[in-house]
Amino acid sequence: MSLATSRKGPRPSEARSPNLRLLATRHREFVTHARVGGDAQCPYGLTACGFNFDAGKSVFPEHLGSIEELVMWRYVVAGGLVWESGHRQVRIDPGMVLATHQPAAARLIVAAEGVSVIWILMPGPLARGYFDQITARFGPVHALAPASAPVRLAEELVRIVRAGRSRPPFFWAEHAYRFLSAWHQHLDRHRPPLRRLLAMTPESLRVLPSLPRTVKSLAGQLGYSPSYLSRQITKRWKETPGRLLRELRLGEAARRLCHSSDTVQVIAAHAGYASAPAFITAFKKAWGRTPLAYRHEHR
Repeated sequence: MSLATSRKGPRPSEARSPNLRLLATRHREFVTHARVGGDAQCPYGLTACGFNFDAGKSVFPEHLGSIEELVMWRYVVAGGLVWESGHRQVRIDPGMVLATHQPAAARLIVAAEGVSVIWILMPGPLARGYFDQITARFGPVHALAPASAPVRLAEELVRIVRAGRSRPPFFWAEHAYRFLSAWHQHLDRHRPPLRRLLAMTPESLRVLPSLPRTVKSLAGQLGYSPSYLSRQITKRWKETPGRLLRELRLGEAARRLCHSSDTVQVIAAHAGYASAPAFITAFKKAWGRTPLAYRHEHR
């Protein structure tokens, strides 16, 4: 397993974030492995962890298919990567985390030079179950500050493994669980409170800093995964988030028609429609008349 950047990228000392406390290595690639025993009393294990940069490649596969029940956490310190699995692509930039299950037919593509990544692999059904709980609520991609507790503990794990000392299984179980717990608690503490949002009426979503155009962008703005947010909104308001956002956008369009001189084309774009005809069709279906007819009627 390796993470990479172009050979023309900056030297490791230049690629590192000033907030990263790990000591730089002179090697182009640094990979460490923790030896973990098979003690059944230690349900949380650490398979490997490391800090990589400037490995001299631009595209590379992830070959972890032989390891069952494995999860992987990656934190991008500098540069940028695209994780690609089948037709799905996920961009991860500095300060972002990508958490995925293995085995997976995936590859990482360097999107910005000077890539620097901390990564942690953990095996077993309990670790995977904990990952599932976290990503179900917050999604597999989110942002973490360099000084946040989970990033500090990730760095600490890499330091301990680098030291090369033999450690008992309980040691790795404790540190792996501490890391997972810190990650979970940090996300839970810093997300916007969904209960406050669900206590509002659907129309109150207009108070958001910006009215999102998609369920994914709404979930990202609130700090939740799209699937979790969809379940909660549907349960509370008996309406899917997609339909709710469409109604809110068309409601905002109606207000702009009444209180502004913007053209239909401008209002359509603001409401998230790629073309004026598509907007006119949706507006007429919602309000029973065309946008211009609605404007004339309410002025």
